[in-house]
Amino acid sequence: MLLLSVIPNPFNILLVFLAIINAAIPPPNWKGFAVLTIMVVISCAVRFWQEYRSGMAVFRLQAAITSSFKVRRQATSSKGLGKTPTVTEMDVPGRDLVPGDVVLLTPGVVVPADCLILESSFLRISQSTWTGESEPTPKMAIQGSEKNDTTLFDLANVAFMGTSVISGHGAGLVLRTGDDVLIASMAKELEKRRGVNAFQKGIRNVLCISGKTTGDWGNAALFSISVAVGLVPEMLPAIVNANLARGAYQLSKKRAIVKRLDSVQNLGAMSVLCSDKVFHFSSLLWKHRLTFVCAKTGTLTKDEILVHHYLDGTGEENLDILKLATIDSSVQGSNGNNMDAAILDFRLPNGMPIHVAEYRKVMAIPFNFERRRSGCIVRGLTGTNILICKGAFDEVLALCSSMRVGGETVQLDETSRQVLSQRVHKLNTEGYRVLLIAMKPLAKIGLDDEDCLEGLESQMILEGMVSFVDPPKDDAAQSITQLKALGVEIKILTGDTLAVALNVCRSLELLGQDEASESETQSITGPNLAQLEGTDEFDQVVKSCKVFAKLTPSQKGMVVASLRKAGHCVGMLGDGINDCIALRGSDVGISVDSGAGVAKDCADLVLTEKGLGIIVDSVTVGRVTHGNTIKYIKMVASSNFGNVFSILAASAWLPFTPMTSLQILAQNLLYDISQIAIPWDRVDTEYLQQPRRWSSSDLLRFVIILGPTSSTIDICTFLFGWFFYGVQTASDTDSIKLFQTHWFLQGLLTQTLIVHLLRTANIPFLQSRAAPVLIISTVSIMTIGFILPWIPALRPAFSFAQPAPSFVGFLAAELLVYCLEVQLVKMVYIRIFGSWL
Repeated sequence: MLLLSVIPNPFNILLVFLAIINAAIPPPNWKGFAVLTIMVVISCAVRFWQEYRSGMAVFRLQAAITSSFKVRRQATSSKGLGKTPTVTEMDVPGRDLVPGDVVLLTPGVVVPADCLILESSFLRISQSTWTGESEPTPKMAIQGSEKNDTTLFDLANVAFMGTSVISGHGAGLVLRTGDDVLIASMAKELEKRRGVNAFQKGIRNVLCISGKTTGDWGNAALFSISVAVGLVPEMLPAIVNANLARGAYQLSKKRAIVKRLDSVQNLGAMSVLCSDKVFHFSSLLWKHRLTFVCAKTGTLTKDEILVHHYLDGTGEENLDILKLATIDSSVQGSNGNNMDAAILDFRLPNGMPIHVAEYRKVMAIPFNFERRRSGCIVRGLTGTNILICKGAFDEVLALCSSMRVGGETVQLDETSRQVLSQRVHKLNTEGYRVLLIAMKPLAKIGLDDEDCLEGLESQMILEGMVSFVDPPKDDAAQSITQLKALGVEIKILTGDTLAVALNVCRSLELLGQDEASESETQSITGPNLAQLEGTDEFDQVVKSCKVFAKLTPSQKGMVVASLRKAGHCVGMLGDGINDCIALRGSDVGISVDSGAGVAKDCADLVLTEKGLGIIVDSVTVGRVTHGNTIKYIKMVASSNFGNVFSILAASAWLPFTPMTSLQILAQNLLYDISQIAIPWDRVDTEYLQQPRRWSSSDLLRFVIILGPTSSTIDICTFLFGWFFYGVQTASDTDSIKLFQTHWFLQGLLTQTLIVHLLRTANIPFLQSRAAPVLIISTVSIMTIGFILPWIPALRPAFSFAQPAPSFVGFLAAELLVYCLEVQLVKMVYIRIFGSWL
C-alpha cells in the first residue's frame, strides 16, 4: 500500500505523460521513453525506500512499548475420571485479551477492552478521552436488568476501551476487543489523511510570460507545468520523516522510545522541563500502582525507598505504629504504592516481618488526590471493627481529636498540634517523607453503600507517624547541571510538601544551600497558587518560581499551559495518574515504561530505564534532528525561490525555453537524491547549545535573502550563452540545446554544492565538514550530472548537446565565485540577524 501511495505524485505523473508523448508521436523516441521510465522507477524507489525504512523503524520502536494486564482465566485440569475447572490469575499482553477474560482494574490502568464490571470497590474511571468530562465516573457492578434512558457512557456497569482507572479497584469481564469495541469508529476518524498542498501561486505567471515571449503556447504550457512540479519539493515528506525516524532510532539506543515523531524535534526546542521526579521521598508509582502525592520513578533517586522512623506522638519509636501501617498496606494490595511496599518489606532485627494475620479485611479505602490518604476497615480477633487511616500530615491530622500517649488516649489540643507540626516540619526539612497513622474503633456498620463512609473518618485517634528515605542518584545533580548548560530551565511540580521539595532541590543544586529568602520567592504551594488563578500575577509567579509544591493534577496542567502561553516549549516528566493533564498539555510529554498505563498513553516519549541522563541525551538528539530538518527545508526553499527568479528572468528575456521540461525534471530528481543523506549529517556543536524552535519569519527572511543570491550565477550563465556563445534566436536548434545543456550543468552543480555551504554557520570544509555519507551522495550526484551530457548515447534522450570545452572553465569559475558569494552573504547575514540555521 505504501508503494502504491508514492507512485501518483505530480513529479511521476508528468514523467509518465512525457514518456507517453515520446512513444506515441511519430517517429517514436524509444530512448527518451526508456530514460523517462527509468526516472519514474528511480523516483518511486527512492521515496519508497525512505518512507518504508522510516515507517518500519518507528513501528518496531513503538512495538517495544508493551502493556500487560492482570487477568483471571479459567483452565481445566484432569484428575481421576473428571475435569476440574480452575481459575488462575496471570499477566497477559493487551493484544492477547479475548472476550471472556476477566481483567483486574487498578489505578493507572488504561481499560484494554469494553468490559462489564463484575466487582468494584470505590472504582472511579475517567472517560474524558471520549466524553470530555473532567470528573471521573463511578463504576460498579449492578444486579438485575432494570433499563433506563441513560447514554452508553453513563452506564455504571460498563467500562469502555481507552478510558482510565483513576482510583479504587475492580474486575471487568471482557466483552469486545480490537476493532469490535464501541469506540473503534471514533478512532478511525483520526486516520483520515490530510489534503494535498497547493502549488505556489507565482508559478502561474510562468505560463503567460513564456507563452507570450516564445509564441509556442503548447511548449510553454508543458514548460510551466514542469517548472511547477520541479519547484515543489516532492521529497520533503520523505526526507523529513526519515530525519525524524532516524532521531527516534537514535533515541531508542539511548533507552527512550518515541510514540509521536513530532516530539523528537520538540525535545530539541524544549526550553523548560517540568518534573515531579526530583524528590527523595515523593510517593512512588510502582508497577502501575497509585501515588500518595506525586508520581516518581526514581529518575533522580535510587528508587530504594526504605522505612526510617516509626514514632508515636511523643517522638519515641513504637512498633505498634508500624503494625497499623502494615495492616493498611497489606489490605491495599495491588492498589498500594511503593511506600506500602517499603512497609511490607520491613524486617525486624531478627529478620522476621511484622505479622498481621489476625486482622481480617472488611473494606479497603483507596487513596485519591483529594483525600490524600488511604484507609481500611479490618476486624480483629475480638470481632471489633477498626478504621485505620494513613496519609499526608495535614489531611490525617484534621481527622483526629485525640492522641495515643503511653498507651493512654489524651485530648489533642492546639499545643500538641503545634508540637507535632514542628516535628514533622523538621523531618521534612531533613529530607524525610512523613505519613501519619490514625485509627478508630467502630461499632457494627453496614457497608453496602460507599456513601456510608461519610462521617466515619472523624474523631480519630492519632497513633503516630512513619518516615521514609530514598537517597538521590549519584548522577542526578550532574544531569541537572548538563540540562542547564543546554539552556533548559527545570521547574518542579509536585504534590509533596514544600519543605521536602526545597530540601531535595538544594541537595541537587536547583536552589542554593543558604538561600532561605530566595527559596521563599522561588517557590509556592498549590493553595497559594489557587488564589492567583485567573489573574496576570498567576503567569508572573509561574515564570519566576522554580518549585511548586502540593499541586493538584489540574494545577500542574495550568502551570504547563501558562509556560506555553509565555512562548516556551515545555516538556513534562511524569508517570502517574496525577501527571496526565500536564503530560497531555505539554509540547513533549515524557513517561517511563514502568509507569501507569494512562500516563504512557498521554506521553510522547517513554523511557525504558530510569535516569535523568536519558533526558540530557534526548535533548541533544532532538536538536540534531531539528538542525538537519531545518537545514534541508532552508536549502530547498531558498534554492527553489532562487529558481523562480531565474526562470522568470529567462522567460521574459529569452525567445526560447532555457531548459526542456525533461531536463528540469531530471535535474530535480538528481538534486532530491543528493539530499537523502541529510538525516545522517553532523550538526555543529555551537548549534546544540540552545533550544531551537521553528520560526516562519526566520525561514521567510532566509529564503528572501539567499534565493536571489543563487540567481546571480544563473544570470551569469545566461549572459555567457547570449553574448559569448551567441545563442540569441529560436531558429538555431543546436545552439538552443547547447544553451540548455550549459544551464543544466551549472544549475545542478550549484544546487548540489550549496548543501555544503548552507548546512553550517562556519566555513565549510575548513571549520565544519559534512558527514561522509552526505559528502559521498553530493559528490556522486555532481559527478553523474556532469558526465550525462558527455555520453553520446544519452544526449538524444535528454535533448542535450555536447558542452563546449570552454564552458568547463567558465563553470569552474562560476562555482568558485558562487562559494565566495554565499559565504560572504552568510557572514553578513549572521552579523545582522545573529543566527544562521
